[in-house]
Parts: sequence; C-alpha cells; structure tokens
Amino acid sequence: MDQDLDTVIRRGLDAVDAGDIQTALDAVDEAAKHVGENHVRVLHLNGMIAWAEGRVENAAGYLMQAVDLGSELPEIYLDCAECLFIHGDDLDEAEAVVRALLERDGVEEAARDEGRLLLAQIRLDDDDPDEALELLERVTPDMQGHPAYLSTYGAVMLASGRGDEAVKALEKAVAAAPEDPDFHYQLGLTREAVGDREGAAAAMLKVLELDSAAAEAAAAEEAEAGEEPVELTDVVKRELVRAFEEVLEEIPDKVLRLLAEAPVSVQRRATPAQVRGGVNPRVAVAFVGAPKTDDAEAELEGIVIMYDLLMIMIDDDDEIPEVFIVGIIDELRRFFDEALGVASVEG
Repeated sequence: MDQDLDTVIRRGLDAVDAGDIQTALDAVDEAAKHVGENHVRVLHLNGMIAWAEGRVENAAGYLMQAVDLGSELPEIYLDCAECLFIHGDDLDEAEAVVRALLERDGVEEAARDEGRLLLAQIRLDDDDPDEALELLERVTPDMQGHPAYLSTYGAVMLASGRGDEAVKALEKAVAAAPEDPDFHYQLGLTREAVGDREGAAAAMLKVLELDSAAAEAAAAEEAEAGEEPVELTDVVKRELVRAFEEVLEEIPDKVLRLLAEAPVSVQRRATPAQVRGGVNPRVAVAFVGAPKTDDAEAELEGIVIMYDLLMIMIDDDDEIPEVFIVGIIDELRRFFDEALGVASVEG
C-alpha cells in the first residue's frame, strides 16, 4: 500500500501545484479510505490544500500535526516551516521545525540546503543577518547559483550594510530567472536603498511589464472560462476617492496639510512614466510628483489609487481603509520624510 499511497498523495500534491483543488481533494478522499485522515501523508496533503485555498490557520494545523508525527519526508518539514514563516506570527515555531529537520540523520544534502536557505531567511527576518550568513555559507556550491539563494544572499548583504554586494547578487538572480518579477522587484528596492534611482526605475519598469503581462494572461483565462471582467467604472472610482478622503479626515493636521491640495484619482496600475518618476508598481496608493531630495522640497502633484493592486491586497471592502492608511504611511516615508510619516500617522 505504501507505493500506492505515495502515488495517490503525489497526484494530489501535483494537483495543488497546478491549482486543481478538486483533483487534490479526490486524492485526499482516496488516501484516507485506506490509511485514515490522521495519517501523516494525508495530513500533509490536507495542509497544502488548505494553504492553496487561503485557509492558513487550517494549513498550519495540518502541517504541524504531520511534523509532530515524525515523518521521514523532508518536504513535510519544509512545507510546514515555510507556511509558518510566510503566514504565521511565531518565527520560533518555523525555526524549530527547520532545525528539527537539519538535526535528523539520513536527510539528503539537497533537502539540507533547502532547510539552511529557509532558516537563513527566518534568521534574517528575526534581525540576525550574521547567523543568516553563516547558514548561507554552509549551503553547497551547486545551490549557490540558484536564484532563491542569490535573492536571500542579497537580502543578507543589504541588512549587513554591504549594499554593492547585495546589488551584484540580485543582478545574478535576475539573470538566472529573468521572467520572475519578484527578483526584479527586490533588485529595484535594493538599488533604491543604495541610492541608484535610475537603476531602481529600470528594474521596476520590468516589474510593471511582467506583472501587467501576468494580469492580462489571467484575464484572458477568466474570459475563456466565461467569467465577466471586472470593470473600473466611474462609480467605483468615485466610491474609492470618497473612501480615501474619509481616511484623510482621520490623519493629523500636520500630515493633512501636505496632502490636502493634491487631487486624488483612480487607475488600474502605475504607468511607465509614473514608475520612471519613482512610483512603486506594486503599491495601492502612490504619490505622484517630485519627492524630497537633499536639495529640494517635495512637490506633490497628485495621489493615485491603483485599483488592481488594491483588489489583490483585500479580501473584502472593510479592509480598504487599512490598506489606504498603510499606503499613506509608506508614501510619506518615500516622498516627504520618514520620521514625519511614521510619527504623525501611526501616532
């Protein structure tokens, strides 16, 4: 039955990766009939299905149960730790799961490398770039050319104050995976952090291009499936502007004076010209104009709500004000003055 079970579970996991949840659920039912719902492999598959469906708490519960049963499969530990790391509030749990994997005997080196890489990301997120670097240095040479490694190494270098090395690592990541917008995005943020605004804009323009192409492809698939496209009507625009203005009424006068005269508009995504001017192509709220520099004060020409990005960030309309607040804070940091943005709005 072990071989048959492995085939069924693998079919289910492949279906999750392909977005075919029904096939994955069928695999769960088939496996559970033979080994029960509490079998480690069934728990793992149920966890991955829940994760794919956005039921993160359920996913973490299933995956933690699978780990607690002492599975011999490294992927269960790695999936559990990644779920806890990306979506959970407790880095300690994610770290404990990875360390448990690395302490096991007989784990293949490829799985150990994945564990070290994930643990490095966790330690970096916990403000420990030194241990993160130590872990990365233990990754085998074959893995050190992988984009995920280069991305993590770049983040560690930036956190360690070695910005030039960070940029070089991320440029290698982009070269290794040129169609992955996330690596271009990280490169853009890193170039911005080291003061290379022109290079940052070039990377962010690529992000805009790739993200827009992916959105168009998704819309085409939905149209083929008979789904109606979501239109950005004038009514929707007015409602969003009104909601944004209501948020502005709640912010301190000191900040409001900076924003009060700027017209608020709505569009789907940033334009290339806006990105070249410094707008982040992945934000839901963007300040347009000339940001403050050492030589000149900021000149705010307008505030733009990016509809497509807003829709990605929310599950329901009740979350819109919070997204607006976060967007305002981030843009105050970028456009005016970081201390002013954080102290005045968050306070």
